[in-house]
Amino acid sequence: MACRVGMSTDPEGRITFWKNKEGHRHHEILARGLTFSTALKREKKEAEKYGCRYHAGGEDNNRSNWSVYRVWGGR
Repeated sequence: MACRVGMSTDPEGRITFWKNKEGHRHHEILARGLTFSTALKREKKEAEKYGCRYHAGGEDNNRSNWSVYRVWGGR
């Protein structure tokens, strides 16, 4: 897996999850403090930009506490 883009209210936890699962060595948080709908759009945009895998998920919690992140360098 070359890279993965995701969105979460706990980006550090998700980054750790993907690093452990797919062996990624690098990460970055691309944006913080987003609404759910804005994060969905940003996730797709960044995945297409970097050619990464992504899968929309989660549930809208009506808060602006979503982050978009990227991990790469895994298997």
